[in-house]
Parts: sequence; structure tokens; C-alpha cells
Amino acid sequence: MLTRRGGAVALALVVAACSSGDPAATPTTQPASVGSDSTTTTTAPERPASTTTTGYDPASIEGQVEAAYLRSWDVYAEAVYNLQLDEAALAEVYAEHHLATKRTEIQKRSTDQRAASVVVEHDYTIQFSDPATAILIDRFRNHQVLIDPSTKQPVEPDPDAVVVDVVTLRLFGTAWKVTRKERLN
Repeated sequence: MLTRRGGAVALALVVAACSSGDPAATPTTQPASVGSDSTTTTTAPERPASTTTTGYDPASIEGQVEAAYLRSWDVYAEAVYNLQLDEAALAEVYAEHHLATKRTEIQKRSTDQRAASVVVEHDYTIQFSDPATAILIDRFRNHQVLIDPSTKQPVEPDPDAVVVDVVTLRLFGTAWKVTRKERLN
């Protein structure tokens, strides 16, 4: 969901579908009751694809940077929702030290079974320090919560907090990739 506020762009990566009737949901089997041999099949919803509408002209350099940044959020959200490391997808959107940081984070989350539903409302600006380096400042509202890896239900309250990140994206050939992220608060 994209909205504009005072020229800034807001994007919600809606990731927590709670419908048990989702035909694309992954089936899980859980005991019906303690001491019982019977089982009940339930479904855990898959992470719905985000609907992204950009604020910049996609043909512009700003539009390319914006698309790369938003795609990095989609890749991250998918990885932490399903606790699956997709090396190829990560390498498409992250580079240098930040690629290693994200890889390590996702591996640790998977080992610890710490799935998350990533929902954020972006409010960013894009600047360029040179033709191949973009600095994106995102003052976003964070709704990311830990979820049960099987049921995908939240296991903590929504933080509903404003977070400020300074993100560096660099141009590698024809692809913009996130190379650094610094949290200001």
C-alpha cells in the first residue's frame, strides 16, 4: 500500500495474512491434544506479495534506486517470514559487507526459529553523492513483529515505532544494491 505524505512516499509491506482459508497456505500438522494419537491439519498463511507503487518515475535514476531499495525490503521480508536463505535473491539486492550481514542474520534467525512479519511504512528521500552512489534516508514506521514460525501468528505486540535509517546503494553494472545501512535511533 503506497501513500504520499508531503511529497514523501509510504509503503506498507503487508506480510501477515491470517486467513486459514488461503489456498496457497502451507499445511502443518499439530497434535489435537496431549496424549492423543489423532492429528489436526491446519494451514499457515504464506507471505502475500507486497503491492508496490513507486513515487519516482521508474525510468529515472531515482526510480531505479527506489525500486532496488523496495525490492531489498521484499527479499528480506520473504526470508525472515519463511526462515529461508535465498542466496541468489540476497545477492540481487545486497552487496559488499551488507550482503554478509543479511546472510548471517537470516541464518541465525533460521537456526533460532525467529520468524518475523515485516510491515513498514516508508517515508524516504534520495540523494546522490556521485553518479554511482545513492544515499537514501528512510524515516519509517516499524510494525515488524516476531511470529510463530508454524502458524505465522504474532508472538509480540506491534512496536509501532518510528525508525530512521541511512542507506547507501551503489551501482554495480546496471543494478543498484544496498551496501550499507546505519540506524540513527
